[in-house]
Amino acid sequence: PTRRSSELRTDEASTVGKALWRVCNTLERERGIFADSDRLRPDLIVLLNGRNIAFLGGLAAPLEKGDVVSVFPPVKGG
Repeated sequence: PTRRSSELRTDEASTVGKALWRVCNTLERERGIFADSDRLRPDLIVLLNGRNIAFLGGLAAPLEKGDVVSVFPPVKGG
């Protein structure tokens, strides 16, 4: 699996949503994360400091210096 990482300054991204849009520098990445302009793909898990953003305000969850946002694709198994 491919692992990518990006660092942003807090003045570049004040929310989880803004941070994710900031790192979507290709159409492929954008389609891999967003269902449309204001919704994540429903099959992704996005964590802020290890906690699911669904419980922290979703894409509007605020970011502070040192926060870590993680995006996990769906896990398939059998």
